[in-house]
Amino acid sequence: MGQEFLWLMAPFGLMYAALFWSVSLQVPWVPLVLIFGLAPFQNDVSSVGWLHFSLAEVHLFLSAPLLIYKSWRGSLGWMSLELWGGLFLTLLLTLPSWRETSAVSLVQMGLYWIGAVAVFSTLPRRRSDFEAAWSALICVGCVLAGGAVLYRASYFWGLHKNGLGASLASAFIVAVECWSTAEKRSQPIYLGALLLISSGLVLVLSRGAWLAAAVGVCFLLAWRGQYLRLFLLGILLVPVVAIIWTLLPDQSKEYATSFDANRYNIKARVLNTEWAIEQWRGSPLLGVGAGLRKEYDATNVLWLTLAETGPLGLLAFIIVHGRLVVGVWHRRVWRMPGVGSPLALAGALVVAKFVHGMVDHYWSRGAIMIAWASVGMALWEGDCASPKAVGAARKGRQKPVFGPLPETK
Repeated sequence: MGQEFLWLMAPFGLMYAALFWSVSLQVPWVPLVLIFGLAPFQNDVSSVGWLHFSLAEVHLFLSAPLLIYKSWRGSLGWMSLELWGGLFLTLLLTLPSWRETSAVSLVQMGLYWIGAVAVFSTLPRRRSDFEAAWSALICVGCVLAGGAVLYRASYFWGLHKNGLGASLASAFIVAVECWSTAEKRSQPIYLGALLLISSGLVLVLSRGAWLAAAVGVCFLLAWRGQYLRLFLLGILLVPVVAIIWTLLPDQSKEYATSFDANRYNIKARVLNTEWAIEQWRGSPLLGVGAGLRKEYDATNVLWLTLAETGPLGLLAFIIVHGRLVVGVWHRRVWRMPGVGSPLALAGALVVAKFVHGMVDHYWSRGAIMIAWASVGMALWEGDCASPKAVGAARKGRQKPVFGPLPETK
């Protein structure tokens, strides 16, 4: 993108920013919808030096002044210590081995772990703001799935197969939660979206996305104890998946089912992991610094984190995810349909992203924005389902007492 074009677009950018801020102050779901709903479009739309942004990231940056207006003081609720600590530790471990790509990687971590969480835990006023964001993602998921069905392809609109698959898996998980908790009159709509998104998910041929979707949905329904719904959903989806599968060409079927170690994509993952291990052995205590992920095909987040920041960094990374899952699990309100959806989705989407990161890129646009934005929603809702109240209700000592859902905050 040339400098002349940037200067030409600058006035329009300022006008859009002013409009965005003025509308968002009155209608808080606007930034949430634009960030959450546009996250699957990973295309680079800006270039300022070494920084590159997607549409969702642009709107996340535009939301920063709104945090200042809301007097945000850096708190990330019950995840503050883990998220801030993990980012700070990564910075400390990177300083001795600073790389050209370190700044980009640290900004990326701050963007998702801090920025997305802060925006989605601070800006909402009522629960309907989250519901608008979920609806936007489901609609975008239907559009992307429709594109996959129309083109019968894994690559279209400038989107990569794995990133597209991860986004569809996230939309699928959100649609399952909405279907599971919706009123009966709304359930057919969500069920239709589920069938379409699942069709697109099969067609993109991303096995990592299939695994992520399955793990995320299992977490969701286990969180609520809705094992019967899991069974019913499976019955509904099996014929759809079977029909889509029969329509795939033989070459695509062979690609999706083969685990031959000599295949390029599998062999490349093995070689990438071996290279990451080799890098870690060169600096086993501190690692070689954040930014290594930009220098090779980082398709296993655990080996990547160990290579970048050593055992301490890997431990911090695991603690961040473990703390989120434990916090969400302890706030279960599984006998109250419709209550706790932000909590359930945060756990499901973060677990799904973690699992997907074991076989593909973790620090990439799209699903990671959705996952950590959902953590912000969970922090906003978390006070409605404290571990003490849930524990008392589950032991039968009293009726569930979660307090009224905060309509304003």
